[in-house]
Amino acid sequence: MQFLLREIRLFFVCLSFLSRIPSPRWIGFQEEWLHKSIKYSPTVGIMLGTLQWFVYIIFQLFFGPSIAFVISLGFLLILTGAFHEDGFSDFCDGIGGGWKREDILRIMKDSRVGSFGAAGISLLLVLKILGASGSLAVTGFRLNHFSFAWNYQLTTIWLYFVSAHSLSRFFSVLMMKLLPYAKEEGYAKPMAKEITWRQTFFASLAGLLPFLWLSYKHPNFFLSLILIIPSLYYMYSLMKRWIGGFTGDCLGAVQQVVETCIWISGVFIWTSI
Repeated sequence: MQFLLREIRLFFVCLSFLSRIPSPRWIGFQEEWLHKSIKYSPTVGIMLGTLQWFVYIIFQLFFGPSIAFVISLGFLLILTGAFHEDGFSDFCDGIGGGWKREDILRIMKDSRVGSFGAAGISLLLVLKILGASGSLAVTGFRLNHFSFAWNYQLTTIWLYFVSAHSLSRFFSVLMMKLLPYAKEEGYAKPMAKEITWRQTFFASLAGLLPFLWLSYKHPNFFLSLILIIPSLYYMYSLMKRWIGGFTGDCLGAVQQVVETCIWISGVFIWTSI
């Protein structure tokens, strides 16, 4: 019973850290729980992806796939406080505007958005919207009326949304294991310490299973790794070369890049193969 209670607490701590969804008051909080809760990041991704999918399903009844996805994306930005998008913007500013490690870290810490950050987040959102709306349109999925019957296409679309969020958050956890924390102090410092391979393996269960399930139903979707893996390696190389590790902004950037890769890879997979 104590084990179950502890794990429930850790899940809600992670949920509160990565989103604006409030936790029950009885959960409480201790800073030492943060680094233990990071293993639930992909599980939170499954929850967020499911909520975004639900909003998309409802609004596509009235507006079609493209507008429905934009609305679902806006809903998710509100729900998470644009947590990872802000990290990606700061990452672009730091890597784009700094020439030394100290300059990059200082720029990332600055709450103001620079030209690289503004350009980067704008391109990212455009790619997400065009990629996802294009992918969802070519699947042929369309509900014209409310239906309580679950079908094959609903499962596919749900897995597509969930995979985008769970897999991307798993790779953020993996990056925490592969690289050291780059700053003495910071927002992600409590979560960054003592990340073990056991925690990483636990995170991989929720992180990989939706993607593997989707790829089992549509084997061509494995090809999205052709886009994801080089992008991850490039992000890893940038962090290791310029700042010698990761920061919270870097983790947000990794999550956003992988998520966007999944959205845009669907266009090629479902239309060209």
